[in-house]
This record gives sequence, C-alpha cells and structure tokens, in this order.
Amino acid sequence: MPNDKIHRPESAAGFIGVSRATLYRLDKEDPAFPKKIRLSARCVGYRESDLRIWLESREVAV
Repeated sequence: MPNDKIHRPESAAGFIGVSRATLYRLDKEDPAFPKKIRLSARCVGYRESDLRIWLESREVAV
C-alpha cells in the first residue's frame, strides 16, 4: 500500500496494546504475527495494515 504507515517497535506495541517485550515475543513465537521489515541495518518496522489484519484475526465474537 503506498500510504501504509510504518510503525517502529515501540509504536507498533502501543498500536496493538502490548509491551515491547510482548511484541518481540509475538514476533518470535507467533507464526501468524506480521513479519517485520528491515528499514536499515539496525532499524525495523511493521506495516500498519499488517498489524490491523492481525488484530482483526484475533477478535473474538461475543
């Protein structure tokens, strides 16, 4: 998506409502979690659209 916002880890964690440690755990252990994209040698980010899709897949109907 051309207008898709890229969230750095701290922002991505806040966006999905978890701590940075939990974000890293999800990235490592949940195969359905969006893959990070490498922005530079020491900088990664997550596409907002991928985070939204993942969040929607986790919603539970009440």
